[in-house]
Amino acid sequence: MKIIITLLLMCFGALSLLIAKPASTIDVFYKNQPPSLKTLEKVLPVLNEFSSKYSVNLHCITDTLSTDLIQEYQLPATHFPFAVVINGMFSAEFENKKIDFIHFPEFMHGIGRHEGNWSLEQLKTVLNTPKSLCEKNILPILKDVESSTCSE
Repeated sequence: MKIIITLLLMCFGALSLLIAKPASTIDVFYKNQPPSLKTLEKVLPVLNEFSSKYSVNLHCITDTLSTDLIQEYQLPATHFPFAVVINGMFSAEFENKKIDFIHFPEFMHGIGRHEGNWSLEQLKTVLNTPKSLCEKNILPILKDVESSTCSE
């Protein structure tokens, strides 16, 4: 029952995000699985803070309707559980470090191998200053090796 209520609240939140249609867009990709839905539940309130600046679109990764957009944004061709794409970009530079809004954010660390290198606070900062988005998306390498800047 709690999951159904959570999903309904997320749907209503998503609808409120879609009412205004600003020029800038955020595409959120998620899987219909508990870890991805938990991430979505935490990310949606952050995105709602920017509803006057961005139009937000939700895409289920496993939905065939999302396939073309996943390819267009050059998201991983194999498995990824979550992604936030801002004006077509998912890579950004934050405090001289490259971050990618792909895979799980830091608050989900410990979940497994799909641990990303981004936080909700970094997402807020990039949404406030979209100039920090990289000119080119660079897929992260899921290892202990971290990239330093967008120019790599």
